[in-house]
Amino acid sequence: MVGGTPGCFGGGSALTTSCPSRADSVAVMDTGELLLEVEPGGAAARVVDRTTLGDAGLLERRHLQEWIVAHPEILGPTVMVVTIEYAGWIVDGDPQRQRLDVLGIDADGRLVVAELKRGLAPDTVDMQAVKYAAMASRFSLETLAAAHATFCKSRGVTLSEDQAAEALQAHAAALSDDTLNDPRIVIVAQGYSPLVISTVVWLADRGVDISLVQFQPYKRSTGEVLVTFSTLFPLPDLERSLISPGEAAAEVPTNKLPFVEWTTEDLVKLGQIANLTTRSTLDLCSEQPGVPVSLTRVVDAASVTRFAARAQLAGLTQIVKRRFGRRNWPFTVKWDVDGTGQQFYVITEEVATLWHAAAIELDTEQSDVVVDASSNGSSPFTTGEDTVVPN
Repeated sequence: MVGGTPGCFGGGSALTTSCPSRADSVAVMDTGELLLEVEPGGAAARVVDRTTLGDAGLLERRHLQEWIVAHPEILGPTVMVVTIEYAGWIVDGDPQRQRLDVLGIDADGRLVVAELKRGLAPDTVDMQAVKYAAMASRFSLETLAAAHATFCKSRGVTLSEDQAAEALQAHAAALSDDTLNDPRIVIVAQGYSPLVISTVVWLADRGVDISLVQFQPYKRSTGEVLVTFSTLFPLPDLERSLISPGEAAAEVPTNKLPFVEWTTEDLVKLGQIANLTTRSTLDLCSEQPGVPVSLTRVVDAASVTRFAARAQLAGLTQIVKRRFGRRNWPFTVKWDVDGTGQQFYVITEEVATLWHAAAIELDTEQSDVVVDASSNGSSPFTTGEDTVVPN
């Protein structure tokens, strides 16, 4: 059964439905896709006209969201829906008015944060999704099980929190507080502006696991509506599909990757590509090995927002997986050390020593760049005539 716990996901709208016509401000998006309706016998075919969910009289929560509940594979082939419209966020004891459209769990134990838009996604949708991912990364096994039990009850299935936890762990055997710390993001919309696409590609290049799913509704002459879903980003890795001599290598899930000790050379490579939050965390932790460093201190040192810091640290898992072939960060994560309800980061004495050596090498490399540029009569911070720079 798709979705996991029996009965929790019933009632979803079908992907083929009849609809009234209704004016809508969202223009039909040109996906380059052509849908043909083939007549019996196959001798002739007709083009099915594109439409929008708005023109079809279909809604985001009542229809699009329910399709994903009934067909969570839209978000990924091994996704199970945990809950929808989650609004249980608390800050300093006060409830927050934030609603997460769909929260899922993948078979590898990672959360899937899905943001849905009925038409063209607004230019702020990427940051909205990152914000929800940062908030969702604070889920524990207990709070996730409670959310799933509440969701199942709303669908007519009564589960205790223990039973809900068992259902989640049956779907994701590797599920733990650590895997919940690294959500991936899926945005679902009929279309995206160049600004959104550019931002998502930039985030992905820096290790944030984010994808864009695009849907296209079609309206048959009979009034029925057909909807296709496809991944707009990331693009398929064509290199992996080309035939060449050699042995095939399969993608290894994060939880199956080995634990590998960090070396000075590894840390130099990490420092060359690390974002501000990761560098600041390494610097702070190395100052006092074995002493937990709070996220608040990291945020202050990196001069970024709290949400940005959590998003950048979430991307570290993908960096160590893809660039270093391991599952472990150079520092470990601890929760709620002092009762403030935040993450803390700790580094060992050995890794701290290695990072000090790596930092010296990184500083030397930067100094060499400045000297080389100065000897050529230019500044390393100048740009070419065609480069856009702040005024």
